[in-house]
Amino acid sequence: MLAIKLVASRLSAEDFFAEHLMLLSWFAAAVLLGGLSSPHGSVRADEPKLQTGSRVRYLCSGGERLEATYYQLRDRSLAFVRLRLPEGRELTLPQIASASGARFSAEQDFTWWIKGTSGFLQRRDAQGEWQVTLKDCDSTT
Repeated sequence: MLAIKLVASRLSAEDFFAEHLMLLSWFAAAVLLGGLSSPHGSVRADEPKLQTGSRVRYLCSGGERLEATYYQLRDRSLAFVRLRLPEGRELTLPQIASASGARFSAEQDFTWWIKGTSGFLQRRDAQGEWQVTLKDCDSTT
């Protein structure tokens, strides 16, 4: 469009662009800012990606079955477990510090502890105390 105006105005290119400098400046700024605000422009190639770990089925001492799927970010900055409880309820719990084995808890209602191929599930009671609800859960897969 500017090229058509340039030809129609019969001005020299220098005079034409001097008259339209503000318009061209705004256009250039819009193009640059539009590229910077693009969702694709803000994604870094080194952002962590989710790595699905293993799905493990457990059989607990009372005959209950529990399924756990373990996940972590590829850079290992975060790990969590997705539990399917015997009654069908599903929980997602982040891994937190543990002196031995692995501990997954949001520190609210549930904590899943594992060491080797076995684990146990704790739940807070009405008084806020941790009670073991599923124990001696051994891996079957």
